[in-house]
Amino acid sequence: MIRCFVLLILLTLSACYKTVIPHVSVSKGKSVYQVIARDTLYSVAKRYGVDYHLLARRNHIDYPYHIYIGQRLYLKGIVPRSSSLPLPKKHKKTFHRRHVHKKIFRHNIVRSKQHKYRHRVKYSRKVYLHWPVRGRITRGFGIRHGQRHDGIDIRAREGTPVHAAAAGEVVYSSRQLTGYGNLIIIRHNRDMFTAYAHNQVNLVHRGEHVKRTDIIARVGHTGRTSGSNLHFEVRRGPTPVNPLAYLPKR
Repeated sequence: MIRCFVLLILLTLSACYKTVIPHVSVSKGKSVYQVIARDTLYSVAKRYGVDYHLLARRNHIDYPYHIYIGQRLYLKGIVPRSSSLPLPKKHKKTFHRRHVHKKIFRHNIVRSKQHKYRHRVKYSRKVYLHWPVRGRITRGFGIRHGQRHDGIDIRAREGTPVHAAAAGEVVYSSRQLTGYGNLIIIRHNRDMFTAYAHNQVNLVHRGEHVKRTDIIARVGHTGRTSGSNLHFEVRRGPTPVNPLAYLPKR
């Protein structure tokens, strides 16, 4: 009798108990999201109620869906494609015939193990960037008035020295690309590039290796620009990312 009474009390208490799940507020009206560390394409899509395949198509992200810190993901509409910079293509590795079968077998094992992680932020060797020039930012990274801006514009007097943001190899130094004027592109590691546009004059040539803070150009207004400034871009492969996510705060 006593055991039945205790059991009845326990059942009553359990019926009255309620587990409280904290509500996470997510703005459904948000249209742009900037990628931070530990983000994945899948997690961002799930957070905002968007299918990750659709999110990838909207932002022109191809399989295996790598995203990068500082990249802006547009949650609504089709994003205009970024400008095409003359970046060097990845070199294809060649293998001796007797190693081909072993390579394919190992690749299939690794691919199967990594399948569920294919949407994660892609990392590479850390590069610490230095401000290429001091001045006021007159235009930020992103889309404004329906036009995509793949970098930041920094106002500075004409002739002001432009510094390399980090050590690397100059892979482009010319003015053949429409709109950019005198343009320099530096490769810092396997997939990280910085671009410096509208220069008055380029002071380095393709193939040269530069050190961090080396003077590589002078600020100008060549190309399509409204005044004397430096247009500065950071790219992870062909993907433009927000330079402010890589530059030190000031």
